[in-house]
Amino acid sequence: MNQIADHLPVLVILLPLCGTLLCPIISHFNINAGKRTVITALFLSIVCAVLQLIQVITTGEAIHYWLGGWAPPIGIEFVIDGLNGVVILLVAIISFTTALYSSPFEKLERIDRIHSAGYYSMLAFLSVGLLGLSSTGDAFNLYVFMEITAISGYGLIAVGEDKGPIASFRYLMTGTIGACMYLLGIGFLYAATGTLNMADLADRLTGLMDSPLIVMSAACLIVGFGIKMALFPLHGWQPAAHSYAHPAADPMIAGIMIKIPAYAMLRFFFCIFDEQSHVMQLFFNAIGVMAVIGILFGSLKALRYDTYNKILAYSSIGQVGYIAMGFAIGNFYGIIGAILHIVSHAFMKAGLFYTSGALKYKYGIHDINELGQVYRKMPVTSLTMVICALSMIGLPPFAGFFSKWYLALGAIEKGNYFYVAVLILSSLLGAIYFFRIMEKLFMGEKTAREKELPEKSRFELPWQMLLPLLTVVAAVILLGLFNAYIVNGVLKTTIWEVVLT
Repeated sequence: MNQIADHLPVLVILLPLCGTLLCPIISHFNINAGKRTVITALFLSIVCAVLQLIQVITTGEAIHYWLGGWAPPIGIEFVIDGLNGVVILLVAIISFTTALYSSPFEKLERIDRIHSAGYYSMLAFLSVGLLGLSSTGDAFNLYVFMEITAISGYGLIAVGEDKGPIASFRYLMTGTIGACMYLLGIGFLYAATGTLNMADLADRLTGLMDSPLIVMSAACLIVGFGIKMALFPLHGWQPAAHSYAHPAADPMIAGIMIKIPAYAMLRFFFCIFDEQSHVMQLFFNAIGVMAVIGILFGSLKALRYDTYNKILAYSSIGQVGYIAMGFAIGNFYGIIGAILHIVSHAFMKAGLFYTSGALKYKYGIHDINELGQVYRKMPVTSLTMVICALSMIGLPPFAGFFSKWYLALGAIEKGNYFYVAVLILSSLLGAIYFFRIMEKLFMGEKTAREKELPEKSRFELPWQMLLPLLTVVAAVILLGLFNAYIVNGVLKTTIWEVVLT
Protein backbone atom coordinates (compact mmCIF):
# COMPACT_ATOMS: atom_id res chain seq x y z
CA MET A 1 0.00 0.00 0.00
CA ASN A 2 2.86 2.37 0.85
CA GLN A 3 4.45 1.62 -2.53
CA ILE A 4 1.22 2.65 -4.27
CA ALA A 5 1.06 5.85 -2.18
CA ASP A 6 4.61 6.71 -3.27
CA HIS A 7 3.52 6.67 -6.92
CA LEU A 8 0.21 8.53 -6.67
CA PRO A 9 1.34 11.56 -8.77
CA VAL A 10 2.09 9.37 -11.79
CA LEU A 11 -0.81 6.95 -11.23
CA VAL A 12 -3.27 9.85 -11.53
CA ILE A 13 -2.06 10.26 -15.12
CA LEU A 14 -1.21 6.66 -16.01
CA LEU A 15 -4.69 5.34 -15.26
CA PRO A 16 -6.45 7.51 -17.90
CA LEU A 17 -3.55 6.78 -20.28
CA CYS A 18 -4.16 3.04 -19.82
CA GLY A 19 -7.84 3.67 -20.53
CA THR A 20 -6.87 5.52 -23.73
CA LEU A 21 -4.73 2.63 -24.98
CA LEU A 22 -6.95 -0.24 -23.87
CA CYS A 23 -10.29 1.16 -25.02
CA PRO A 24 -9.80 0.50 -28.78
CA ILE A 25 -8.55 -3.04 -28.13
CA ILE A 26 -11.36 -3.97 -25.72
CA SER A 27 -14.03 -2.23 -27.83
CA HIS A 28 -13.09 -4.50 -30.74
CA PHE A 29 -14.54 -7.40 -28.74
CA ASN A 30 -17.19 -5.57 -26.67
CA ILE A 31 -18.25 -1.97 -27.23
CA ASN A 32 -19.63 -1.52 -23.70
CA ALA A 33 -16.54 -3.01 -22.05
CA GLY A 34 -14.34 -0.48 -23.87
CA LYS A 35 -16.17 2.58 -22.59
CA ARG A 36 -16.46 1.06 -19.10
CA THR A 37 -12.68 0.64 -19.07
CA VAL A 38 -12.27 4.38 -19.62
CA ILE A 39 -14.93 5.29 -17.03
CA THR A 40 -13.34 2.97 -14.45
CA ALA A 41 -9.85 4.34 -15.14
CA LEU A 42 -11.10 7.92 -14.67
CA PHE A 43 -12.85 6.99 -11.43
CA LEU A 44 -9.66 5.41 -10.09
CA SER A 45 -7.83 8.61 -11.07
CA ILE A 46 -10.22 10.52 -8.77
CA VAL A 47 -9.33 8.15 -5.92
CA CYS A 48 -5.61 8.74 -6.47
CA ALA A 49 -6.15 12.52 -6.69
CA VAL A 50 -8.05 12.50 -3.39
CA LEU A 51 -5.38 10.42 -1.65
CA GLN A 52 -2.52 12.63 -2.78
CA LEU A 53 -4.38 15.80 -1.79
CA ILE A 54 -5.03 14.34 1.67
CA GLN A 55 -1.32 13.49 1.94
CA VAL A 56 -0.32 17.07 1.04
CA ILE A 57 -2.80 18.59 3.51
CA THR A 58 -1.91 16.29 6.43
CA THR A 59 1.88 16.53 5.98
CA GLY A 60 1.91 20.20 4.99
CA GLU A 61 4.63 19.41 2.44
CA ALA A 62 4.60 19.19 -1.34
CA ILE A 63 5.12 15.84 -3.05
CA HIS A 64 8.13 15.69 -5.39
CA TYR A 65 8.03 12.75 -7.79
CA TRP A 66 11.03 12.05 -10.03
CA LEU A 67 10.11 10.12 -13.16
CA GLY A 68 12.44 7.15 -13.64
CA GLY A 69 14.30 8.10 -10.49
CA TRP A 70 16.20 10.84 -12.37
CA ALA A 71 16.71 13.89 -10.16
CA PRO A 72 15.92 17.34 -11.58
CA PRO A 73 17.05 19.40 -13.38
CA ILE A 74 18.15 16.50 -15.60
CA GLY A 75 15.02 14.41 -14.99
CA ILE A 76 11.34 15.32 -15.20
CA GLU A 77 9.67 16.14 -11.90
CA PHE A 78 6.02 16.17 -10.85
CA VAL A 79 5.31 18.56 -7.96
CA ILE A 80 2.03 18.30 -6.03
CA ASP A 81 1.12 20.94 -3.44
CA GLY A 82 -2.14 22.26 -2.04
CA LEU A 83 -2.82 24.44 -5.07
CA ASN A 84 -2.40 22.00 -7.93
CA GLY A 85 -3.67 19.14 -5.76
CA VAL A 86 -7.06 20.87 -5.86
CA VAL A 87 -6.76 21.52 -9.60
CA ILE A 88 -5.86 17.87 -10.30
CA LEU A 89 -8.89 16.68 -8.32
CA LEU A 90 -11.06 19.13 -10.26
CA VAL A 91 -9.83 17.74 -13.59
CA ALA A 92 -10.31 14.14 -12.46
CA ILE A 93 -13.89 14.73 -11.28
CA ILE A 94 -15.07 16.51 -14.42
CA SER A 95 -13.30 13.97 -16.65
CA PHE A 96 -15.11 11.10 -14.93
CA THR A 97 -18.54 12.75 -14.90
CA THR A 98 -18.19 13.73 -18.58
CA ALA A 99 -17.27 10.17 -19.58
CA LEU A 100 -20.29 8.89 -17.66
CA TYR A 101 -22.51 11.60 -19.16
CA SER A 102 -21.48 10.58 -22.69
CA SER A 103 -22.90 7.06 -22.50
CA PRO A 104 -26.57 7.83 -23.40
CA PHE A 105 -25.47 9.86 -26.45
CA GLU A 106 -23.77 6.76 -27.77
CA LYS A 107 -27.10 4.93 -27.84
CA LEU A 108 -28.93 7.97 -29.22
CA GLU A 109 -26.52 8.34 -32.13
CA ARG A 110 -26.25 4.55 -32.65
CA ILE A 111 -22.53 4.78 -33.29
CA ASP A 112 -20.43 1.71 -34.06
CA ARG A 113 -17.57 0.30 -31.99
CA ILE A 114 -14.88 2.16 -33.95
CA HIS A 115 -16.46 5.57 -33.32
CA SER A 116 -17.20 4.66 -29.70
CA ALA A 117 -13.61 3.59 -29.07
CA GLY A 118 -12.28 6.72 -30.76
CA TYR A 119 -14.52 9.03 -28.75
CA TYR A 120 -13.75 7.55 -25.34
CA SER A 121 -10.04 7.27 -26.13
CA MET A 122 -9.93 10.96 -27.05
CA LEU A 123 -11.85 11.87 -23.89
CA ALA A 124 -9.39 9.92 -21.71
CA PHE A 125 -6.45 11.37 -23.66
CA LEU A 126 -7.76 14.89 -23.00
CA SER A 127 -7.82 14.01 -19.30
CA VAL A 128 -4.20 12.79 -19.55
CA GLY A 129 -3.13 16.11 -21.04
CA LEU A 130 -4.94 18.24 -18.48
CA LEU A 131 -3.74 16.16 -15.51
CA GLY A 132 -0.17 16.34 -16.81
CA LEU A 133 -0.40 20.11 -17.28
CA SER A 134 -1.52 20.41 -13.67
CA SER A 135 1.19 18.11 -12.25
CA THR A 136 4.44 18.77 -14.05
CA GLY A 137 7.31 20.84 -12.73
CA ASP A 138 9.19 20.87 -16.04
CA ALA A 139 8.62 23.57 -18.66
CA PHE A 140 9.15 21.38 -21.73
CA ASN A 141 7.10 18.53 -20.26
CA LEU A 142 4.32 21.09 -19.85
CA TYR A 143 4.53 21.73 -23.61
CA VAL A 144 4.16 17.99 -24.30
CA PHE A 145 1.02 17.78 -22.17
CA MET A 146 -0.27 20.99 -23.75
CA GLU A 147 -0.06 19.33 -27.17
CA ILE A 148 -1.75 16.16 -25.88
CA THR A 149 -4.59 18.35 -24.65
CA ALA A 150 -4.80 20.18 -27.98
CA ILE A 151 -4.76 17.05 -30.17
CA SER A 152 -7.56 15.37 -28.22
CA GLY A 153 -9.49 18.66 -28.15
CA TYR A 154 -9.27 18.96 -31.94
CA GLY A 155 -10.79 15.49 -32.30
CA LEU A 156 -13.65 16.04 -29.83
CA ILE A 157 -14.58 19.32 -31.51
CA ALA A 158 -14.37 17.83 -35.02
CA VAL A 159 -16.81 14.99 -34.22
CA GLY A 160 -19.38 17.46 -32.94
CA GLU A 161 -22.18 19.25 -34.79
CA ASP A 162 -22.27 20.24 -38.47
CA LYS A 163 -19.71 23.04 -38.18
CA GLY A 164 -17.52 21.03 -35.79
CA PRO A 165 -14.77 20.26 -38.36
CA ILE A 166 -14.48 23.94 -39.31
CA ALA A 167 -14.34 24.97 -35.65
CA SER A 168 -11.72 22.29 -35.04
CA PHE A 169 -9.60 23.49 -37.96
CA ARG A 170 -9.77 27.07 -36.69
CA TYR A 171 -8.69 25.88 -33.26
CA LEU A 172 -5.90 23.84 -34.87
CA MET A 173 -4.49 26.89 -36.66
CA THR A 174 -4.77 29.21 -33.67
CA GLY A 175 -3.69 26.57 -31.15
CA THR A 176 -0.56 25.82 -33.17
CA ILE A 177 0.41 29.48 -32.99
CA GLY A 178 -0.14 29.40 -29.24
CA ALA A 179 2.01 26.29 -28.85
CA CYS A 180 4.78 27.82 -30.98
CA MET A 181 4.77 31.00 -28.92
CA TYR A 182 4.99 29.00 -25.70
CA LEU A 183 7.86 26.95 -27.15
CA LEU A 184 9.69 30.13 -28.18
CA GLY A 185 9.18 31.51 -24.67
CA ILE A 186 10.73 28.52 -22.93
CA GLY A 187 13.44 28.45 -25.61
CA PHE A 188 14.47 31.95 -24.59
CA LEU A 189 14.43 30.91 -20.93
CA TYR A 190 16.61 27.88 -21.68
CA ALA A 191 19.04 30.04 -23.62
CA ALA A 192 19.35 32.37 -20.62
CA THR A 193 19.53 29.73 -17.86
CA GLY A 194 20.40 26.33 -19.34
CA THR A 195 17.55 24.55 -17.51
CA LEU A 196 13.86 23.73 -18.00
CA ASN A 197 12.99 22.65 -14.45
CA MET A 198 10.65 25.32 -13.05
CA ALA A 199 12.20 25.47 -9.58
CA ASP A 200 15.67 25.63 -11.13
CA LEU A 201 14.51 28.36 -13.53
CA ALA A 202 13.35 30.49 -10.59
CA ASP A 203 16.80 30.21 -8.98
CA ARG A 204 18.83 30.88 -12.10
CA LEU A 205 16.76 33.85 -13.28
CA THR A 206 17.91 35.91 -10.28
CA GLY A 207 19.74 38.92 -11.70
CA LEU A 208 18.57 38.24 -15.27
CA MET A 209 14.99 39.46 -15.02
CA ASP A 210 15.46 42.71 -16.92
CA SER A 211 17.43 41.27 -19.83
CA PRO A 212 15.83 41.59 -23.31
CA LEU A 213 15.81 37.79 -23.63
CA ILE A 214 13.58 37.40 -20.57
CA VAL A 215 11.28 40.23 -21.69
CA MET A 216 10.82 38.48 -25.06
CA SER A 217 10.21 35.20 -23.26
CA ALA A 218 7.49 36.75 -21.08
CA ALA A 219 5.79 38.29 -24.13
CA CYS A 220 5.76 34.93 -25.94
CA LEU A 221 4.38 33.17 -22.86
CA ILE A 222 1.56 35.71 -22.48
CA VAL A 223 0.50 35.11 -26.08
CA GLY A 224 0.92 31.32 -25.83
CA PHE A 225 -1.05 30.92 -22.61
CA GLY A 226 -3.51 33.64 -23.70
CA ILE A 227 -4.49 31.68 -26.82
CA LYS A 228 -4.87 28.42 -24.91
CA MET A 229 -7.05 30.02 -22.22
CA ALA A 230 -9.07 32.09 -24.76
CA LEU A 231 -8.07 35.41 -23.22
CA PHE A 232 -9.20 38.50 -25.17
CA PRO A 233 -8.13 39.34 -27.89
CA LEU A 234 -6.65 35.84 -28.43
CA HIS A 235 -10.00 34.09 -28.11
CA GLY A 236 -10.95 33.78 -31.80
CA TRP A 237 -11.12 29.97 -31.82
CA GLN A 238 -13.23 29.63 -28.68
CA PRO A 239 -16.86 30.62 -29.52
CA ALA A 240 -17.14 28.20 -32.44
CA ALA A 241 -15.30 25.42 -30.61
CA HIS A 242 -17.61 25.62 -27.59
CA SER A 243 -20.71 25.98 -29.75
CA TYR A 244 -20.11 23.07 -32.14
CA ALA A 245 -18.11 20.50 -30.14
CA HIS A 246 -19.70 17.14 -29.40
CA PRO A 247 -22.50 17.92 -26.89
CA ALA A 248 -21.37 15.14 -24.55
CA ALA A 249 -17.73 16.34 -24.50
CA ASP A 250 -18.55 20.07 -24.43
CA PRO A 251 -18.77 20.24 -20.59
CA MET A 252 -15.16 19.07 -20.32
CA ILE A 253 -13.90 21.26 -23.16
CA ALA A 254 -15.65 24.39 -21.86
CA GLY A 255 -15.32 23.51 -18.18
CA ILE A 256 -11.63 22.76 -17.79
CA MET A 257 -9.74 22.84 -21.10
CA ILE A 258 -9.33 26.64 -20.95
CA LYS A 259 -8.86 26.79 -17.15
CA ILE A 260 -5.74 24.64 -16.87
CA PRO A 261 -3.64 26.90 -19.16
CA ALA A 262 -4.73 29.74 -16.86
CA TYR A 263 -3.38 27.76 -13.91
CA ALA A 264 -0.15 27.18 -15.88
CA MET A 265 0.16 30.93 -16.50
CA LEU A 266 -0.19 31.51 -12.75
CA ARG A 267 2.58 28.98 -12.02
CA PHE A 268 4.94 30.45 -14.60
CA PHE A 269 4.65 34.13 -13.84
CA PHE A 270 4.30 33.99 -10.07
CA CYS A 271 6.59 31.05 -9.27
CA ILE A 272 9.40 31.61 -11.78
CA PHE A 273 9.59 35.36 -12.41
CA ASP A 274 10.46 37.89 -9.68
CA GLU A 275 7.34 39.83 -8.72
CA GLN A 276 9.29 43.08 -8.31
CA SER A 277 10.95 42.88 -11.72
CA HIS A 278 10.25 45.04 -14.74
CA VAL A 279 8.97 41.96 -16.59
CA MET A 280 6.26 41.35 -13.99
CA GLN A 281 5.19 44.97 -14.04
CA LEU A 282 4.71 44.67 -17.78
CA PHE A 283 2.78 41.45 -17.21
CA PHE A 284 0.47 43.10 -14.65
CA ASN A 285 -0.27 46.01 -17.01
CA ALA A 286 -0.80 43.92 -20.14
CA ILE A 287 -2.90 41.22 -18.50
CA GLY A 288 -4.99 43.85 -16.67
CA VAL A 289 -5.96 45.58 -19.92
CA MET A 290 -6.74 42.25 -21.61
CA ALA A 291 -8.81 41.17 -18.61
CA VAL A 292 -10.97 44.30 -18.41
CA ILE A 293 -11.70 44.44 -22.14
CA GLY A 294 -12.32 40.69 -22.22
CA ILE A 295 -14.80 40.83 -19.33
CA LEU A 296 -16.83 43.60 -20.95
CA PHE A 297 -16.54 42.18 -24.48
CA GLY A 298 -17.67 38.68 -23.46
CA SER A 299 -20.57 40.00 -21.40
CA LEU A 300 -21.82 42.33 -24.13
CA LYS A 301 -21.48 39.72 -26.89
CA ALA A 302 -23.45 37.19 -24.83
CA LEU A 303 -26.38 39.64 -24.83
CA ARG A 304 -26.61 39.44 -28.63
CA TYR A 305 -27.40 35.76 -29.01
CA ASP A 306 -30.41 33.51 -28.53
CA THR A 307 -28.44 30.29 -29.13
CA TYR A 308 -27.77 28.75 -25.71
CA ASN A 309 -24.25 27.53 -26.47
CA LYS A 310 -23.25 30.87 -28.02
CA ILE A 311 -24.33 32.69 -24.88
CA LEU A 312 -22.30 30.29 -22.74
CA ALA A 313 -19.27 30.52 -25.05
CA TYR A 314 -19.06 34.32 -24.96
CA SER A 315 -19.78 34.27 -21.26
CA SER A 316 -16.65 32.15 -20.84
CA ILE A 317 -14.51 34.86 -22.44
CA GLY A 318 -15.69 37.24 -19.74
CA GLN A 319 -15.17 34.65 -17.00
CA VAL A 320 -11.58 34.00 -18.14
CA GLY A 321 -11.14 37.75 -17.82
CA TYR A 322 -11.96 37.46 -14.10
CA ILE A 323 -9.11 34.97 -13.69
CA ALA A 324 -6.73 37.26 -15.56
CA MET A 325 -7.90 40.20 -13.42
CA GLY A 326 -6.86 38.25 -10.33
CA PHE A 327 -3.40 37.82 -11.85
CA ALA A 328 -3.24 41.53 -12.67
CA ILE A 329 -4.19 42.46 -9.09
CA GLY A 330 -1.33 40.22 -7.99
CA ASN A 331 -1.81 40.33 -4.21
CA PHE A 332 -3.02 37.56 -1.89
CA TYR A 333 -6.74 38.23 -2.34
CA GLY A 334 -6.37 38.65 -6.09
CA ILE A 335 -4.62 35.28 -6.46
CA ILE A 336 -7.15 33.61 -4.16
CA GLY A 337 -9.99 35.05 -6.25
CA ALA A 338 -8.37 33.83 -9.47
CA ILE A 339 -7.82 30.30 -8.13
CA LEU A 340 -11.33 30.04 -6.70
CA HIS A 341 -12.72 31.25 -10.01
CA ILE A 342 -10.73 28.62 -11.91
CA VAL A 343 -12.30 25.93 -9.73
CA SER A 344 -15.81 27.37 -9.36
CA HIS A 345 -16.17 28.39 -12.99
CA ALA A 346 -15.06 24.93 -14.10
CA PHE A 347 -18.01 23.42 -12.23
CA MET A 348 -20.44 26.20 -13.16
CA LYS A 349 -19.68 26.14 -16.87
CA ALA A 350 -19.50 22.34 -17.00
CA GLY A 351 -22.92 22.29 -15.31
CA LEU A 352 -24.41 24.71 -17.84
CA PHE A 353 -23.06 22.67 -20.75
CA TYR A 354 -24.43 19.52 -19.09
CA THR A 355 -27.84 21.19 -19.22
CA SER A 356 -27.24 22.18 -22.84
CA GLY A 357 -26.45 18.58 -23.76
CA ALA A 358 -29.46 17.33 -21.81
CA LEU A 359 -31.78 19.71 -23.68
CA LYS A 360 -30.35 18.58 -27.01
CA TYR A 361 -30.63 14.94 -25.97
CA LYS A 362 -34.30 15.06 -24.96
CA TYR A 363 -35.76 17.88 -27.06
CA GLY A 364 -33.16 18.88 -29.65
CA ILE A 365 -33.18 22.41 -28.20
CA HIS A 366 -30.47 24.86 -29.31
CA ASP A 367 -32.30 28.19 -28.99
CA ILE A 368 -33.40 29.68 -25.65
CA ASN A 369 -36.74 30.66 -27.22
CA GLU A 370 -37.61 26.94 -27.25
CA LEU A 371 -37.14 26.54 -23.47
CA GLY A 372 -40.72 27.41 -22.49
CA GLN A 373 -42.14 25.19 -19.72
CA VAL A 374 -39.32 22.65 -20.08
CA TYR A 375 -38.83 22.80 -16.30
CA ARG A 376 -42.04 20.81 -15.85
CA LYS A 377 -40.53 17.80 -17.61
CA MET A 378 -36.89 18.37 -16.60
CA PRO A 379 -36.79 19.69 -13.00
CA VAL A 380 -33.23 18.52 -12.20
CA THR A 381 -31.87 20.00 -15.43
CA SER A 382 -33.69 23.26 -14.74
CA LEU A 383 -32.45 23.35 -11.13
CA THR A 384 -28.87 22.84 -12.34
CA MET A 385 -29.27 25.62 -14.89
CA VAL A 386 -30.65 28.06 -12.31
CA ILE A 387 -28.05 27.34 -9.60
CA CYS A 388 -25.11 27.50 -12.02
CA ALA A 389 -26.48 30.69 -13.60
CA LEU A 390 -27.00 32.40 -10.22
CA SER A 391 -23.47 31.42 -9.25
CA MET A 392 -22.13 32.84 -12.54
CA ILE A 393 -23.91 36.12 -11.82
CA GLY A 394 -22.27 36.14 -8.40
CA LEU A 395 -25.12 35.69 -5.93
CA PRO A 396 -24.43 34.20 -2.47
CA PRO A 397 -24.14 31.56 -1.12
CA PHE A 398 -22.88 30.02 -4.37
CA ALA A 399 -19.23 29.61 -5.37
CA GLY A 400 -19.19 32.39 -7.96
CA PHE A 401 -19.99 35.04 -5.37
CA PHE A 402 -16.94 34.29 -3.23
CA SER A 403 -14.41 34.24 -6.07
CA LYS A 404 -15.67 37.69 -7.15
CA TRP A 405 -15.66 38.81 -3.51
CA TYR A 406 -11.97 37.98 -3.14
CA LEU A 407 -11.20 39.71 -6.44
CA ALA A 408 -12.98 42.84 -5.18
CA LEU A 409 -11.09 42.69 -1.87
CA GLY A 410 -7.79 42.39 -3.73
CA ALA A 411 -8.64 45.33 -6.00
CA ILE A 412 -9.66 47.50 -3.02
CA GLU A 413 -6.49 46.57 -1.13
CA LYS A 414 -4.46 47.62 -4.17
CA GLY A 415 -6.48 50.82 -4.55
CA ASN A 416 -7.76 49.90 -8.01
CA TYR A 417 -11.45 50.76 -7.76
CA PHE A 418 -11.83 50.61 -11.54
CA TYR A 419 -11.57 46.80 -11.31
CA VAL A 420 -14.35 46.82 -8.71
CA ALA A 421 -16.56 48.84 -11.05
CA VAL A 422 -15.87 46.38 -13.88
CA LEU A 423 -16.77 43.45 -11.60
CA ILE A 424 -20.10 45.06 -10.68
CA LEU A 425 -20.94 46.07 -14.26
CA SER A 426 -20.13 42.64 -15.67
CA SER A 427 -22.21 40.95 -12.97
CA LEU A 428 -25.17 43.15 -13.94
CA LEU A 429 -24.69 42.26 -17.61
CA GLY A 430 -24.50 38.58 -16.63
CA ALA A 431 -27.75 38.96 -14.72
CA ILE A 432 -29.43 40.32 -17.86
CA TYR A 433 -28.59 37.42 -20.16
CA PHE A 434 -29.00 34.68 -17.55
CA PHE A 435 -32.32 36.04 -16.27
CA ARG A 436 -33.44 36.22 -19.89
CA ILE A 437 -32.75 32.48 -20.16
CA MET A 438 -34.62 31.79 -16.92
CA GLU A 439 -37.55 33.92 -18.11
CA LYS A 440 -37.81 31.78 -21.25
CA LEU A 441 -37.51 28.60 -19.15
CA PHE A 442 -40.23 29.39 -16.61
CA MET A 443 -42.49 31.89 -18.37
CA GLY A 444 -42.14 31.14 -22.07
CA GLU A 445 -44.76 29.43 -24.17
CA LYS A 446 -44.35 25.68 -24.48
CA THR A 447 -42.96 24.80 -27.92
CA ALA A 448 -40.52 21.90 -27.47
CA ARG A 449 -41.47 18.31 -28.26
CA GLU A 450 -39.69 15.28 -26.86
CA LYS A 451 -37.56 13.26 -29.24
CA GLU A 452 -37.80 9.52 -29.76
CA LEU A 453 -35.19 8.16 -27.35
CA PRO A 454 -33.52 4.75 -27.60
CA GLU A 455 -34.64 3.74 -24.11
CA LYS A 456 -37.26 4.78 -21.61
CA SER A 457 -36.22 6.08 -18.20
CA ARG A 458 -38.10 6.45 -14.93
CA PHE A 459 -36.51 9.87 -14.58
CA GLU A 460 -36.24 12.88 -16.86
CA LEU A 461 -32.85 11.62 -18.09
CA PRO A 462 -30.78 8.43 -17.82
CA TRP A 463 -28.97 8.18 -14.48
CA GLN A 464 -25.61 8.56 -16.25
CA MET A 465 -26.66 12.12 -17.14
CA LEU A 466 -28.40 12.95 -13.87
CA LEU A 467 -25.37 12.10 -11.72
CA PRO A 468 -23.09 14.71 -13.36
CA LEU A 469 -25.85 17.32 -13.06
CA LEU A 470 -26.25 16.65 -9.34
CA THR A 471 -22.47 16.56 -8.87
CA VAL A 472 -21.93 20.07 -10.23
CA VAL A 473 -24.89 21.42 -8.22
CA ALA A 474 -23.37 19.97 -5.04
CA ALA A 475 -19.92 21.33 -5.95
CA VAL A 476 -21.19 24.87 -6.63
CA ILE A 477 -23.06 24.95 -3.31
CA LEU A 478 -20.31 23.31 -1.21
CA LEU A 479 -17.55 25.47 -2.71
CA GLY A 480 -19.56 28.49 -1.66
CA LEU A 481 -20.40 27.28 1.85
CA PHE A 482 -16.91 25.96 2.62
CA ASN A 483 -14.79 28.50 0.74
CA ALA A 484 -13.15 29.67 3.99
CA TYR A 485 -11.90 26.17 4.75
CA ILE A 486 -10.57 25.75 1.20
CA VAL A 487 -8.73 29.07 1.41
CA ASN A 488 -7.36 28.74 4.95
CA GLY A 489 -6.90 24.99 5.12
CA VAL A 490 -5.63 24.18 1.63
CA LEU A 491 -4.58 27.21 -0.43
CA LYS A 492 -3.31 29.86 1.98
CA THR A 493 0.03 28.27 2.89
CA THR A 494 0.80 27.33 -0.71
CA ILE A 495 0.07 30.81 -2.01
CA TRP A 496 2.18 32.55 0.62
CA GLU A 497 5.11 30.14 0.43
CA VAL A 498 5.15 29.26 -3.25
CA VAL A 499 3.28 31.85 -5.30
CA LEU A 500 3.90 35.12 -3.45
CA THR A 501 7.48 34.57 -2.27
